[in-house]
Amino acid sequence: MNRYLFLQKLLGTSLCLFLFATKLIFSQQIGISEYQYLSPVPGSDMNSTETNIIIRYGPIYNSNDVYENNLIEVTGDKSGLHSGQIILAENNRTILFEPDFPFLEGEIVTVSLLRAINTEENKPVPQLSFKFSIAERDLNNNNDILKKYLLKEYFEFANSVDRSVLNPDSPHQNYSVMTDSLPEDFPPFEVSVTNNPSPGYIFMAPFISNWNFANHNYLIIVDNYGVPVFYRKHATMLFDFKKQNSGVLTYYYPPGGSFFVMDNSYNIIDTSAIKNGYTTDLHDFLLLENNHSLLFGTDWQPVRMDTIVPGGNPNAMVIGLIIQEQDENKNVVFQWRSWDHFNITDATYDISLTDSVIDYVHCNAIDVDENGNILISNRHMDEVTKINRQTGEIIWRWGGEYCENNQFTFINDPVGFSHQHDIRKLDNGNYTVFDNGNLHSPAFSRFAEYQLDEVNKLAFLVWEYRNDPLSFSYAMGNARRLPNHSTLIGWGTGLSPAISEVKPNGDIAFFLSLADTILNYRAFKYPWKTNLFVSNPDSLMFGYVPVGDSLEMSLEIINNSNQQIEINGVVNRSSAFKINTPIPINLNPFGTATIYVSFKPAFEENYFDDLHLQWNKEGQRIAQVVPLRGTTDPTSVEHEIELSDFYLSQNYPNPFNPSTKIQYIIPELGFVTLKIFDVLGSEVITLVSEEKAAGSYEIEFIASGLQSGIYFYQLKTGEFAETKKMILLK
Repeated sequence: MNRYLFLQKLLGTSLCLFLFATKLIFSQQIGISEYQYLSPVPGSDMNSTETNIIIRYGPIYNSNDVYENNLIEVTGDKSGLHSGQIILAENNRTILFEPDFPFLEGEIVTVSLLRAINTEENKPVPQLSFKFSIAERDLNNNNDILKKYLLKEYFEFANSVDRSVLNPDSPHQNYSVMTDSLPEDFPPFEVSVTNNPSPGYIFMAPFISNWNFANHNYLIIVDNYGVPVFYRKHATMLFDFKKQNSGVLTYYYPPGGSFFVMDNSYNIIDTSAIKNGYTTDLHDFLLLENNHSLLFGTDWQPVRMDTIVPGGNPNAMVIGLIIQEQDENKNVVFQWRSWDHFNITDATYDISLTDSVIDYVHCNAIDVDENGNILISNRHMDEVTKINRQTGEIIWRWGGEYCENNQFTFINDPVGFSHQHDIRKLDNGNYTVFDNGNLHSPAFSRFAEYQLDEVNKLAFLVWEYRNDPLSFSYAMGNARRLPNHSTLIGWGTGLSPAISEVKPNGDIAFFLSLADTILNYRAFKYPWKTNLFVSNPDSLMFGYVPVGDSLEMSLEIINNSNQQIEINGVVNRSSAFKINTPIPINLNPFGTATIYVSFKPAFEENYFDDLHLQWNKEGQRIAQVVPLRGTTDPTSVEHEIELSDFYLSQNYPNPFNPSTKIQYIIPELGFVTLKIFDVLGSEVITLVSEEKAAGSYEIEFIASGLQSGIYFYQLKTGEFAETKKMILLK
């Protein structure tokens, strides 16, 4: 929308003389069209008093030119000349100016390059001067009110239905076959289907569906049988608990107004929040491969809505969207504002534009495609938007029946999507959404996968899944495609909140239902293993043992931390496996202990089990899971590891001289590498580098010509990677 038309609508026709003067001021801008990206947008208004300034020409800057004195002049017509820090970011492609003190409300700011600078190739960078204005009122400081408002819509629905089926104060209702003990206020859930689900663990953060935030709030990781391998209680609800591609865990913590980052020992190692004076949004957070992050926030602005819609509130507060990319040092290197690209009237018909508070965008998901472009899901516009991450320009807008700016035609899906969550781009090029379906008639929710013809603007529905008994989820929810091509779906605020894993043919592989008193924002599934304490070996393979006989094996438990650890819970599913070492087992800092496990089969069959070694303390569990395998069939020993699991064995023998064998299993077709490294991290040899079908493999490593010492071997395939240590003794 034209900036000056927007201002006119915003402020009223009586201020046309002011608009004319503003247009004259903003017309005195030089060179802006020659730059790839500028922030704030030249000529834009309602910018934050705490905004930084971003200048990206395109080619790499000459760093010597940039860091010379008097490069940038930034002046507010009320606050005067601003000093600040100049930062050269993104491999010398982006100049940042961080003001030393905020701008003043309602002022016009002028940014100018004072002297000529060159690119790395000694070509001159164009002259530049541009202006933007600061918001008349800064409303982004009352974080508590903002966060409560953003959560309000979930609870208005959640508390309007009868959720008395299960008492939230009753003991936990975990219907796993394992005998386990959980806190009295642990969120009730039931795992009712485990039909060969994909390997990995479910991540969730359930909370009670009322304003009593002090109880039932847990970060939880459970296995395919519903047994928690990690939980931690909090005094407030938590959101978006997941594993990032780098391997760290993240979640949104409302009292801190930021995302917390944990390592795989569950230590909080970092926090991340939106900058430039805005409030961090709870819905999504993405860590990129280059250690940059994408997050978004809210921007509250006073708007005279009576000049925009009939009956509009002249004192309305309208919530805008802010997207930021922050580099590895948390510098804002990209910022995108809905004010510069969307109209308030883009909201769907059910979003009242006459209210005192208007949330017209309500972004709830962010992703990047293979070209680095940004994808956002705008719930209150029924729209998915693709944004050029280099320039900030909109590439396309795609939405359902009530989307004001949909550019696509739905070929075989008459309703499209409505009030959707969780836009994702798949490796096969398709797009997925969790379609809450609020404006469908009748309302229903589903997972939907689309193939987009982005040239001809056509949307083909490739696959969908509806969970009929729990068919409508008013809000929240998500869906993720798993490595084995199944789909994990978190059903959000359905009357019976649930998590489903669905196979490509529609069969349910896993189903977890939460108590009706509990909500869960999103659910995820990943391979996962803590390194706080580990076992050696990492699995016990008993091999062939006849019925009635028994075999005992030892397991070394290693504490990798500087704290005392007490293994005070040991559970498993099958009575054929027995732990012969009494608990508790104390592990001194960086110490070890040995436990003994026996296998005594009572029936002719293959046995698959998991030993949970638990450290339970007040409000927290950390568990290490050790697979247990055995068989009564001597011909099936090589298949005793379940082929639905990724697996890398400890080499045998170890220590070795001069040869050793390594076994690995992959549950699906994929490109596999198996490499040997020395203690300095230098690659010694590549044993495997090719596409492999699902199955069990064994390879021999002959260490001829190598010196005695410690070596490491690493298996990589898809998202799975694991490294183990071996010792060569001559």
